Amino acid sequence: MRPGPSEVEEHQIGEIEYLLQYKRIRRMYLRLKPQESKVFVTAPYRTPLSEVEQFVSRNQEWIRRQQQKQEQMIPKPVRQYVTGEEVYVWGKAYELLVLTDPEMVRQLCGEEAADALLKHHMASVKLENAKLLLACPSGFDEAKREQCIDLWLKRQMEAFLPAIFQGCRSLVGKQESSWYVRKMKTRWGTCNIRTGRICINLNLGHLPPEYLSYIVIHELTHLWEKGHGEQFKARMDQYYPQWRERRQDIIKLAYML
Repeated sequence: MRPGPSEVEEHQIGEIEYLLQYKRIRRMYLRLKPQESKVFVTAPYRTPLSEVEQFVSRNQEWIRRQQQKQEQMIPKPVRQYVTGEEVYVWGKAYELLVLTDPEMVRQLCGEEAADALLKHHMASVKLENAKLLLACPSGFDEAKREQCIDLWLKRQMEAFLPAIFQGCRSLVGKQESSWYVRKMKTRWGTCNIRTGRICINLNLGHLPPEYLSYIVIHELTHLWEKGHGEQFKARMDQYYPQWRERRQDIIKLAYML
């Protein structure tokens, strides 16, 4: 009778944590579990642990590249932007209240502003207590309502970011040539090394502010170091000692986006 797979064992070599399982196979295999950045190794029975460790060590550069790719993937929950949904702003949950009735819009915005909004098919977004109020024409569909909230959030970030950049510049010792906010699907931030221009993902406005600081410091550090090698990590350890924790935890906050 052929033996089945062994129990999964947890091991670590250097900074790489991996799960090991023995199977009735002829060679070792390596893969990453989606969204966890964990390494999974399957090896033939009776393979010495030392050989498994050598196998993982030989593939550590590939492992790091794959982990970085997974960390850049930003999962996004499905939203319809209707009354009752939760919208996160700086890590705090607000209940969305969509107001389309003209009288309710007037109560929120005032007579003159409401008439202008309704006449020009515009919208207004406002935080009030534990609610995020969106006043807009009844004809606005899901995409249009999302666009209204994104535009409002972008303005909040653009008002907040100058102070963040100022503090981060003093830590890193580098200054960007310019910065801007844009919604991105796969990256939290980008830095053009040649021009010094930095882009910050709009979705960071949904997360607690410390994640915004982490990304700004990360991108500014690229003005010292192009890649993510040991020198880059050493600088991040100096500028933002908690960066590894932030990198791991940011994926878990996808429900806030």
